[in-house]
Amino acid sequence: MFDRKTARYVSLLADFWVSLGSGTHYVYSAYGPQLATQLGFTATQSSVIATLGSVGVYFTGPPAGVIIDRKPPHIPIIIGGCLILFGYMMMRFAYVSELRSVAFVGIFMVIASAGNTFAYHACVKCAAMNFPHKRGTATSIPVAGYGLSALFFSQIGNAAFPGDTGRFMLMIPLLASGLVFLGLPFVRNVPLDKIVDSEVAVAPEIEDLETDALLRHTRTNESASTGDMKSKEGTYSAMTEFEREASVNGASSSGESMVDEIILPVDEEVDIHGWALFKDFRFWIHFTIFGLLSGCGLMYILSAGYVLRALFTYSNPYISPNDLQKNQAIQVSLVSSFSFIGRIVAGYSADRLSRKGYQRMWVIVASACIFAFAQIGGLTITSSRFMWFISIFNGIGYGFLFGSYASIISELFGLKRFSENYGFVTVATVVGSDVFAFAFGAIYDGNSYFIDPATLDMMPGGYDSTVPYNSTYEYFNGTMRRFGSQVGQVCDLGRDCYRNAFIITLPGAIIAGILALCVIYYENRRIAQESAAIDDVDEIVTIEAE
Repeated sequence: MFDRKTARYVSLLADFWVSLGSGTHYVYSAYGPQLATQLGFTATQSSVIATLGSVGVYFTGPPAGVIIDRKPPHIPIIIGGCLILFGYMMMRFAYVSELRSVAFVGIFMVIASAGNTFAYHACVKCAAMNFPHKRGTATSIPVAGYGLSALFFSQIGNAAFPGDTGRFMLMIPLLASGLVFLGLPFVRNVPLDKIVDSEVAVAPEIEDLETDALLRHTRTNESASTGDMKSKEGTYSAMTEFEREASVNGASSSGESMVDEIILPVDEEVDIHGWALFKDFRFWIHFTIFGLLSGCGLMYILSAGYVLRALFTYSNPYISPNDLQKNQAIQVSLVSSFSFIGRIVAGYSADRLSRKGYQRMWVIVASACIFAFAQIGGLTITSSRFMWFISIFNGIGYGFLFGSYASIISELFGLKRFSENYGFVTVATVVGSDVFAFAFGAIYDGNSYFIDPATLDMMPGGYDSTVPYNSTYEYFNGTMRRFGSQVGQVCDLGRDCYRNAFIITLPGAIIAGILALCVIYYENRRIAQESAAIDDVDEIVTIEAE
């Protein structure tokens, strides 16, 4: 139906479309407090459900990666769409039936989130395969769609079903699975064409590509002998000559090299996977960095509703549920929209840095700095009017992290087993979000007290979430006495309800930034040593030739 070049761009657009329906995990903060209200869950119990969603998303990564790396993309996308539909429909059933079971809701949160991973990771791998020399920019497209999902769903839900959480929770599975299945026919791996042309001038970008190719080449041959180096130097020369020919034939009017048309020789691609991956200390460094930064971001993303609840309860205890839900949707939209922008900018910036001879990890350093500012905002902001600062900085930091790490992992460990390897790295998110989200829930609960929804009196023994309550006592004389009176849980300390959680996450962001700088220093030193070794080989070859 399309020529190969057009088919790749159509597939990239479909990757975005499917990923847009696969990021529903981040929508939780838009309905999480209302779900907890309906089912009588505490903040800690709500954090457990959110964390189980993270478990579904990230622990599914490795097994989903095995399928994605071995099967065409439509197989995991179909699996993902079915799991999303089934999981969220059962969560909605629990909501409307007032089925007060954290385990029940959590299990189906895991199932729905696993569906997100199958569909989303298939799209990222497909984008990387179709544009192997523009991986950062290409993978940032589905990654951005994934991040934009929360804005997309929260805004539609807020406009179509204001204050109606039940209908909002019905919209999520129907619309999400619809987007996934709608883009399914167009997501496919398109074979790349080898381009052959006559001798032509070298485009300016090719010098950067030659440098990048040499660095990729030397990474895979740290233990090569002198003879091996001679042989591979010849391969490098042939490869760059092929790139010269291909670049001009595929150049755009702006002079930008269409290097996505080129296929690297198979033996030039890094391929680290399985036990070799776990034995590589670089994997564990990236695992730690990713876990710390994604944990900082997810703690806020999944708990933003409670932050808003605390600030509003302190300054405006009579806010109506509709107004609260609107404000929740605003914060979710801010996080999602700036995460979308961050992912696009990060992917493109990572590619540009790589072409200019810099490391992609500088984007991660920027992400760590942005996250640190967000945590400082959480520590200092006392009014809900300024909560946009925390949301925007968390969104940008999260976008920078996810927008660049896919290309970092594919470049470091290879594209052949990319989905599997990336899945293992993203498991770190579960560790980070577990620690930080549970800390947030425990701190929030520790600063809360409980009010009987019927009498509006304080309950001395705490609130028993297994005892049904009459939700008609939501209002008292036409207004709410306290925000928490709807479910019995109240924290009227404002920022102090959760402040200590940000005291925990701030050092996490700083440590991640320091580790990222250490990675940059190590890689620069290693590349310099390998370049010196190749120069020594050149000198030996010259002497022997003479």
